[in-house]
Amino acid sequence: MKEDCIASTTVASDHPLTSFFPRPFQNHELLIMTGTEKKFPREKLVNKVNHLNFIDGNLSVIFSDRHNRRDIVMKARPQPCLEDKCTCLPAPDGISWEPVKDYQPSFLMIDDGLGAVIAPVELASLNQSALTVKIPKECMIKTQRAVRRRICDNLTCDIRLPDKKYRGILIDFTPKAFSVRLSDGQGVENLDPSETAQIDIFRNSTKLFSGPCRLVRNGLNTPDRRIVYAPLNERIQLFPPRKIRNTRWRTTPSFTIRYRHPFSLEQVERDTFDVSTSGFSIRENPEEQTLMAGMMIPELSIHYAGISEMTCSAQVIYRREDDQGAIVQSGLAITDMDVLSFSRFNHLVGMNFDSNAHVSTTVDMEALWEFFFDTGFIYGEKYQHLYPHRNSFKETYRKLYQDNPEIARHFTYEKNGRIYGHISMIHSYPPTWVIHHFSAKPMESKVPGFLILRQITHYINGYYRFLSHKMDYVMTYYRPENRIVDKIFGGFARELNNPRGSSLDLFSYLHRDKSSAEEQALPAGFTVNPCSAGDLEMLKSYYERVSGGLLLDAFRLDLSMKPLEETFLNAGFKRTCRTFCLRFEEAPLAFFIVNQSDLGLNLSDLLNGITIIVMDEKKSTWKILSSALQTLDSFYETDHIPLLIYPARYAEEHGIRVDKQYQLWILRNDPYSEQYTDYMGRKFRMKYTSTAKE
Repeated sequence: MKEDCIASTTVASDHPLTSFFPRPFQNHELLIMTGTEKKFPREKLVNKVNHLNFIDGNLSVIFSDRHNRRDIVMKARPQPCLEDKCTCLPAPDGISWEPVKDYQPSFLMIDDGLGAVIAPVELASLNQSALTVKIPKECMIKTQRAVRRRICDNLTCDIRLPDKKYRGILIDFTPKAFSVRLSDGQGVENLDPSETAQIDIFRNSTKLFSGPCRLVRNGLNTPDRRIVYAPLNERIQLFPPRKIRNTRWRTTPSFTIRYRHPFSLEQVERDTFDVSTSGFSIRENPEEQTLMAGMMIPELSIHYAGISEMTCSAQVIYRREDDQGAIVQSGLAITDMDVLSFSRFNHLVGMNFDSNAHVSTTVDMEALWEFFFDTGFIYGEKYQHLYPHRNSFKETYRKLYQDNPEIARHFTYEKNGRIYGHISMIHSYPPTWVIHHFSAKPMESKVPGFLILRQITHYINGYYRFLSHKMDYVMTYYRPENRIVDKIFGGFARELNNPRGSSLDLFSYLHRDKSSAEEQALPAGFTVNPCSAGDLEMLKSYYERVSGGLLLDAFRLDLSMKPLEETFLNAGFKRTCRTFCLRFEEAPLAFFIVNQSDLGLNLSDLLNGITIIVMDEKKSTWKILSSALQTLDSFYETDHIPLLIYPARYAEEHGIRVDKQYQLWILRNDPYSEQYTDYMGRKFRMKYTSTAKE
């Protein structure tokens, strides 16, 4: 097919240095008048030559040796052109015209990828530094291809066959085929067209394409040693098939994508045809199509209404033509996106589904505080702990909800400036985000609580897949007597019945009032020290035996918190996590996970307290634990330190008065996030998909 044979002319490559030296010209059909060519006046040719000069581009000069009937081609850099004279310098600068002094210039050729302007010329003058030719009043333009061929820039490729491997340089491409010049010095036999080759294309060390290809032209026996391959796949499977697909919308106005083409480095701008939070599609005219299935775009920007910009990386997952061949549609999946861009993108796409749903937008703080008190989320006892520090609370929440730091996301359901539903999450441990602050109140015929749950579930199900997501787990603490919340989280864990996919751990919760605690040293033989690797292994063994859940996977106590601490610090917040072990004569009895964060970052201060895991419940009496806790008091500025004790029965068995119990729910996102989304849809009739709307 015409569009597959993109290397039919030997004048295509501007990149490899060898293309600037004389090479045999083989495509003589271009120079033959067939009646299909169009006339091209001199004035337009002059404008085209001057444009090439303006952009430091090149054209081709075809030389003839009439005695040997041999034609050669050489790249040239045109100078400003006026009237009927065109002067060209050798390209690149510094290469002289010496190699062609015995040849006669016969044609200028300008190839734009779809066709070529062919101008017969007469020699005016030639020396080592400059060639001047006389151009005619009229030349011709010939259409060679149905798809524009684009010149590649600084790309290498590996061609892997069942029993051999070759290296080459990518010369040019269309979405249907690309040409490769094999590297010199390789012992190459004639390639077998029936053998499928696995081809990887790179710019430096960045992979831009990988896929099976078939040989459509073998030019190994020609001077330029150029071969042409066509990709076999029109569709690739980037992620496992999903039962629940993200909703696709045709928005007005449409989103616009902009990127430098990974092969040619041309600037490309296209309007999206439809869009979801996981990707988008574009439509192009066949001759101007730019993408092939499997191609990776390392950096792409998404624009909306000219006022919002989001950046991501993407990969082309399909390419298809309509039945008439008039439109080519390409689908792109987002492979990575930073949390701020994804939140903005998620919000803009979601607004087409529900205009009241907001994702990490600036929140009216007065409306937020009114909502928290009005819904009873901040109740009397909680406010008693909050009251002495209310000004610092206000500042913490101002930064969270107006500065929009990447450590936290919030989801609200609003109408006319009033908040009817709220849920948020914070990046609490290296691989884990905590969901918290879930509250709602009635709004006409809608149920905002479930609507914001749909928001956050949809968000998580999209975001965790990204390469730099750092969202392997999500977790939340909730009161087990809250039947609705228990059905939302605990119900899924019980239905899944796999604690390695979703787990539940029950904790007793109380406050330690260090100002009223009596100073009492630990008895002889008892010590509290930072955990060693061996201690953490013993903790892991104990937890797997009594729970088998995900707590230690989600906390990842063996990982350094420093990168996350620095992210918090850069956003103006505090976050640390340290682990200590209570021992008796070197035998571990209990572990203390000392969490620190800004006061009120979590309104129950579950990220600013101590989690206690008791291994030996007999030796670890409450008196011993209280003495051990005194050694950790200095980490906290407030008098009241929240404590979470595991197992929850410890408190009752040791006669400790507790405030309440908390259930810790954890979800491993891969591969259980989609199952959780399905569960929410079935149990609460949450609609996650729909047909695209105009």
